[in-house]
Amino acid sequence: MYKLKNSKFKVQNSKLKIMKIKLNGTPSEVQEDTTLSGLLDSLKIKPQGVAVEVNLNIIKKCDYPAYKLKDGDTVEIVNFVGGG
Repeated sequence: MYKLKNSKFKVQNSKLKIMKIKLNGTPSEVQEDTTLSGLLDSLKIKPQGVAVEVNLNIIKKCDYPAYKLKDGDTVEIVNFVGGG
């Protein structure tokens, strides 16, 4: 599982609704219309080294820009670890 340094997000547009999600087991808030790409961007996570699961479904990297999170979603971000 990806360790999060800070699961708080800054709301950039106060007219947008705030949604509650669970991010790697931690209750978090994101603004309405947040995409997976936007979430990873706000966390300073490069999508190349992670897999993202939303509500137990793995999301394809090509879908990150269009995949909008919904209130109550459970998101898991898992990083790849090399080794032998």
